[in-house]
Parts: sequence; C-alpha cells; structure tokens
Amino acid sequence: MAETSFDKFTRFVGQLRTGALQPSYMILGPEAFLTALFIKNVRTVFKEKFGKTAEISMLYGDDLKREELQDYLSGGGLFSSATLIVIQNISGLDAGGRKLLEMVLARENEGLFIVLTHHESYRPPQWITKLGSYCQTIPAETLWENEIPRLVHRFAEIRKKKIQPQGVDLLMQLTGNNLALIEQEIEKLDLYLAEDEPVITVEAIQNSTAAVSHATLLNLFDAVNERNSAAAINAISEITSRDESVPYLVISLYNHITKLLGFRDHNVFPDSATARAITGSNSNTYQRKLFSAARRYEAGTLEAAVMELGEIDYQFRQKSIPTMTYFTAWVSNHLN
Repeated sequence: MAETSFDKFTRFVGQLRTGALQPSYMILGPEAFLTALFIKNVRTVFKEKFGKTAEISMLYGDDLKREELQDYLSGGGLFSSATLIVIQNISGLDAGGRKLLEMVLARENEGLFIVLTHHESYRPPQWITKLGSYCQTIPAETLWENEIPRLVHRFAEIRKKKIQPQGVDLLMQLTGNNLALIEQEIEKLDLYLAEDEPVITVEAIQNSTAAVSHATLLNLFDAVNERNSAAAINAISEITSRDESVPYLVISLYNHITKLLGFRDHNVFPDSATARAITGSNSNTYQRKLFSAARRYEAGTLEAAVMELGEIDYQFRQKSIPTMTYFTAWVSNHLN
C-alpha cells in the first residue's frame, strides 16, 4: 500500500521524537492543527536537546520585514546554546526577506534551526519550492475521516491511556472531526480519569463532557470576548463547582486567550494563513469573532491574564485559597 500524506507526517514526527532534529523544516499544507502539532514537537525536542539557555522565536511572514528577519537569523544572545526560529505563512515575506532566508538556508548554520510553514501544498510558488529544497518537507494535508481514529488513539497513547473504538466514534461525533477539539477532549479526560483508569470508555467521555459542557465553555469564551465580567463569573462558578474541572478550565482559558493575544500582537486579519495558524481553524466566522474580541484588549492586558492563570493553577494545586476567589480577582483584573 502506498504511503499516504498522513503516514509521512506520522513517520516524520516519530523520527523527530527520537531526538533526530533536522536543521530546517518546511511544513506544507492547509491543516493548521497538524502544522501546530509538528511545531510543538520541534519545540519540545529542541528544549530537551539544548536546555534553558536555548532561544525560540515565533514569527509571522505577514508582518516580518527583512531587517527584523536579519536580526533573528543572526543568532541568539551571548549565552544562548541554540536558536529555533519558526516563521509561519512565509508567503507573506517581502522579496528581501525571501532572498535573505534562501542565503541562510543554503549554508551550514551551527546552533540555528528553522521551521517554515506554507498553507498551500498544491503548486506552491517557485521561490517557496526553492526554499523547500534546503529543508525536510513535512506534509500537513487535511485528513480523510478514516485517518482521524489513528490520531485519536495517538493522543490517548501519549497520555498513557487506551480508548475504546466506540469512544473514538463518540469523540469524532461530538467534535465534528475538529482535531483541536478532539485533543482538548482527550486532555480533559486525562485530567478527569484516575491514574489507575487506563482505558477511556464511552461512559467516561459522557461523564467528562457533562462535567464541563461545551455550552458552558462557549458561554465563558463569549463573555471573555465581550469583556462581560458578570457572565464570565457565572460561567466560571458553574464549571468550578466540580474540583476536577478546574485544571481543564485553566487550560481552556489559557488556549483561548493565547489566540486573542496572537491576533492582538501581530495585527493579524481574518481569512489569512496566519489567522488559520493562530486559531487552528479554517472557519472565517471563528477568525472574525476572535479578531473583534482581540481589539477590545490591550496586548499587555492579555499577557498579564495568561501569566495570572499560571498562578491560579498553582494555588489550586496547593489548595491554599478558595479557587473562586482567585478567578473572581482574575476577571476583575482583566475583563473590567
């Protein structure tokens, strides 16, 4: 049987996890989730290999000028062990940036690692093909429905769990085959199940989705988007009524606000490759919603909100103060 695009993606991820980090990668394809997943694995291996003094820069071609790119490609600071540069949507680079990038890729760069992404794999421009010739090419094509179960099982395996086939079908049905939502549900189930419960059952999925319903989370996200503190408090109160839901709430809020920060920080517009990379979604409606919400905040406010979520998670695990007290203060500090 011929190797499919997803087979190739899986093989490259497997090679990467052995520590075989290549100097440069070109991720080609429209599936934003697979693009983000590969970048996540590169970052993890890079940190493990080079330690705390390694530097990582996440850049977007849409708003990257040649002079700024030159600074990043010059390498890290005096005490930096290595540098990883990720440039998403390289089609947005200007002519100077393209030429500079080709020069750097064509030579050996000790301690410098580069990841490039382009959302179109069918007949990319000639200059992108030329850049790709210096890189290991990673396919990020939209999955066929019959390929998704393999990824669901992989999500479970990473968390040392197995999942019943009927459970896979249920997750696909509940999420509409949205890969990001499927992984989020598996992450929630990992928090929901005890360590001595190695199998994710249909019943566990039903109980988990009841613990934190999509509707309640959507209400919370809408409240954050609109800076409606009263509605946010109501939604958080409903979710935190069950202690096992608190870590998942923190993760969900962190992911949502990080997306808002991506729009705010980089002046990203909907229906662009960068917007798809930030949201992990091809939905223009969803991108427009986050774009509008991000404009209601200053970048510094969103950064502070993300940092404070880490403190809430720590205090919850220490059980040093009632969780709702911290969340109420968080809403007051950042949504009002």
